[in-house]
Amino acid sequence: MINVEKEIATKIALKNGLTVKKLGLRFDKVVVRLLGNLRTLVEEVSPEKRIVLMTITAPIKLAAKTEYELEQQIKSILSSDNGNDDLFMSVFQNKIRLRIINFSSNHVVKFVGLVHNPSTDAKLLLDLTTAWLYAE
Repeated sequence: MINVEKEIATKIALKNGLTVKKLGLRFDKVVVRLLGNLRTLVEEVSPEKRIVLMTITAPIKLAAKTEYELEQQIKSILSSDNGNDDLFMSVFQNKIRLRIINFSSNHVVKFVGLVHNPSTDAKLLLDLTTAWLYAE
């Protein structure tokens, strides 16, 4: 099975002359499952031309509860008119940053989730991801 999240992270890192490790990203089993489930949700509920970008600090200790809370937040945000503003929240001691991008075309990617070390700059990750999306 291809790890979509790691593949996207690698593309973002390479575009910026970095490595996944230098970006402080994590891809353990819990991370891959959480991001995969959120990707499925976003692909089902996101309106056309909207992309969800998310960062979350590691480690994820209460994965099922965290996933449920994030699903509710993402559904709520996607049903509103918010766009291009970063939203901050804390879910079970994990710091979350969400950015919804209104994109001019139907991009193949509808969700990019990055789980990172606490010392990593979440805004930088979202900015690098946004730049990568516009370059694709």
